[in-house]
Amino acid sequence: MDTNYNDLSSRQIIEKLNNLESRISRLEAARNIVPPVQDENFVEIHPFRQLKDMSEGSFLESKIGEYGLSWLGNIVLFFGISFIVQYIQNSGYQLFSSVFGYVFVAGIFVLARFLKKTYPKMATLFNLNAWLLLFYVTLRLHFFSDAPVITGKSTGLLLITLVAVLQLYFSVKKHSTLQAGTAMVLLSVTAVISNSTHFMLIITVVLAAMAVILLVRFNWIRLFYLSIILTYSVTLIWLLNNPIVGNELQIIKNHNNGYLYLFAIGAIYSLIAMAKKSETITVNSVVGAMVLNGLGFSFLLLLYTLSFFKDNYVLMFASVSAFCLLFSVLLQLRSEWKITAALYALYGFVTLSVTLHGIYKFPDVFFLLAIQSLLVVSMAIWFRSRFIVIMNTLLFITLLIFYLSTSSLINGVNISFSFVALLTARILNWKKDRLTIKTDLLRNIYLVAGFIMVLVTLYHLIPARYITLSWTAVAVIYFVLSVILKNVKYRYLALASMIAAAFYLFIIDLAKIELIYRIIALMFLAVISIGLSIFYTKRSKRKVNKSS
Repeated sequence: MDTNYNDLSSRQIIEKLNNLESRISRLEAARNIVPPVQDENFVEIHPFRQLKDMSEGSFLESKIGEYGLSWLGNIVLFFGISFIVQYIQNSGYQLFSSVFGYVFVAGIFVLARFLKKTYPKMATLFNLNAWLLLFYVTLRLHFFSDAPVITGKSTGLLLITLVAVLQLYFSVKKHSTLQAGTAMVLLSVTAVISNSTHFMLIITVVLAAMAVILLVRFNWIRLFYLSIILTYSVTLIWLLNNPIVGNELQIIKNHNNGYLYLFAIGAIYSLIAMAKKSETITVNSVVGAMVLNGLGFSFLLLLYTLSFFKDNYVLMFASVSAFCLLFSVLLQLRSEWKITAALYALYGFVTLSVTLHGIYKFPDVFFLLAIQSLLVVSMAIWFRSRFIVIMNTLLFITLLIFYLSTSSLINGVNISFSFVALLTARILNWKKDRLTIKTDLLRNIYLVAGFIMVLVTLYHLIPARYITLSWTAVAVIYFVLSVILKNVKYRYLALASMIAAAFYLFIIDLAKIELIYRIIALMFLAVISIGLSIFYTKRSKRKVNKSS
């Protein structure tokens, strides 16, 4: 094996010496060679350790000198050649400036190939520099030139696209993520320079597809992240009327069905959820890519909606909802990352909520949104996803608070919230093993919400003179349920309802309702209270007898 030791850094020399020392030690151990006993006054000298100590101080300097200056030199070289090409072109020698640029690019490619064996990292930088200069010189054939060598925009655009595609091809061939990332950046620049709606947006779809393909073939997750940023950035630039090329900064006046490209790239990037596990592709990297894709997609979808579909967004959000819900089912069946199914299911239900709002508006839509919560819990049980249950609980409580604080109360909506809260609490208790829920916190939240909404519902639904009676009747129902289901929580709800009924009776009813209804309310509350008291007394005695 040919090795040029002159090119090894100090750290590499140390590593080789340490490896050699460990190999000698293993050989001595295998042959039972005992190291000679040294005199206690002997001071051992470790040449390897001395070399390491001497080199650590200069390691940073070595790295800066080897890599930092190499980067700096190539950056300076790039700008230097760029300015020379521009200067020659401004002097009126357009064709000669291009020829000069291509000759210099060819020279850098040859130099990079010559240095490949002796200075591989420097050769890589020269190669990258050559591609960038090739793109720049080709770009100047038509763009940013008062007297372009190539007058046709389509031809000029085709040539710079070809340069970026060729670089991407050779980067894949060499398994170079740096070159591939640079090629993606150049394709994005090409898209922006084109200032053409469909060309720009087609490039975004191509970038998304290439990112997925390279992820499948080489597990290039960082390139996948870069692609997401580039793709949504190009789409945003287009949506803002492409101010990069001198257009006025504003939302474009005609969307030209650009949202279809947005849906395409969002769907393509969603395929990350189907990726296989590897050293580089972990659950954190997959979830991170999904979140980044979701943020970019949601932000642009919001801009589209506010700009073009303020009054007609139902079909758009319904399509997104259908895709996410169906895709979540597929992920649950096929994906190695179960959290991905939960994330897409939640996003699907959120967009479904927006769809329902577009059809029914507030406050009528609250009825369906409350019922939808049951559907979410049902899917959570199927997916065995505690995450969906937690998020649904937060959304349900947020929705309930928003309804109570902003809308006029509707009996049908009140009933739906009450029913859904109590039924969800029962379902969570029934399926807590399947959902691996170890605490009753979520269930208690639904029980409290249901308790409050039942009182609110009866307050608005029942005539004022019967409110105390109705609340007391609810307490009886809770108590019966606690006996049937053998669940103490419903007894707590019964006691709370009795206390609420008593407060309402003495604070409101005794001052407002007619005498006959006061008597009925008082007697009914008294009978139920005494009955419950007898029950608790007998229960306490049974406990005492059992303990004795």
